[in-house]
Amino acid sequence: MKRNISLLLFFALLSLGFLPAQERAKPGTIEVKTIDVSGVHRLITDRHGKLLVLNIWATWCQPCIEEFPDIERIRQSFADSVADVAAISVDYPDEVESKILPFLTSRHITFPVYVSAVKKEEDFMNSLDSSWSGGVPATFIFDKHGQRRAFLFGQKSLDVFKSEIDSVMTAQ
Repeated sequence: MKRNISLLLFFALLSLGFLPAQERAKPGTIEVKTIDVSGVHRLITDRHGKLLVLNIWATWCQPCIEEFPDIERIRQSFADSVADVAAISVDYPDEVESKILPFLTSRHITFPVYVSAVKKEEDFMNSLDSSWSGGVPATFIFDKHGQRRAFLFGQKSLDVFKSEIDSVMTAQ
């Protein structure tokens, strides 16, 4: 009887949206992991023969929000193909549940997303490009060997992303 009441209460809270995001999540939904400098390095270098389109963004950045659907379209265009897509949020790691997951869930994002857990912003920026100011959105395209081949600063369109990816693929 107690178990039935608990299950009933759980489903009532679920239907009303009162449970934390991870308890509302369905199997296979997006997970946001923290990433440090060594994790960024592994993400870039462990390419398995594919390019990497790496988008740096934040939930408080309007241009990031506006370009995010195109990042997802890139992932869909190159699914199981020649490029992987990933994103790193520069929001705070303690904002995963309150800001990042709701944002990603509402937009049905299907690519890996991380949140930077690097203590010094300079270390994070330098792990990608020592000349990068840290402004967002920023998108880096790495070839299948982990070499940076393109850097796109500011909001870009789907056509610009595809053109840059095509250029990197052609150069290989």
